[in-house]
Amino acid sequence: MAAAQTLFVSEFPDFLETLGYNRPLPTDKEQTEVFAFNPETKTNLQFDVTPAGPNATFNQENIQLLVTAGADSLKSELVEENGKNVVGLTIGPTEPASLKGVPYAARKHVSYSLGGVSREQGWVYGFAEPYQIFILYMILEKEGANDREEINRIIESFRFLAHSGGNRQ
Repeated sequence: MAAAQTLFVSEFPDFLETLGYNRPLPTDKEQTEVFAFNPETKTNLQFDVTPAGPNATFNQENIQLLVTAGADSLKSELVEENGKNVVGLTIGPTEPASLKGVPYAARKHVSYSLGGVSREQGWVYGFAEPYQIFILYMILEKEGANDREEINRIIESFRFLAHSGGNRQ
């Protein structure tokens, strides 16, 4: 996703439905939802910031367990929906993620090929009281594209600034 090609929008891009994502409902709890994508390759990122429950507490171990459970769930869904059409399905390692302004975050991905297209679906899950932060991405391999590097650059530049009340500056 070359910087000049990356689009950021606040409305759900229609092409995401063809990639298997569900269109958000008006009743969804997301406070902030932003989408970034390369219009040529359809590689994409989704940013969701959602209030955590009033008694929610997290630590690094819990965050890492949650991304691991997400990978297992995605693997099951892919096999259930696509059967033997999913090729080379592998789950990447669970890694702590460093997001500015987010004390607890972890990252994980699943790689596979479907319909002759290599894909990497991954996510970063974080907690910065009182919010849960979800960054979901899908890289669709295309020769000559540098989407993986651009996805990593965007995630590494993410900074969360929670409003703590009082006057905004």
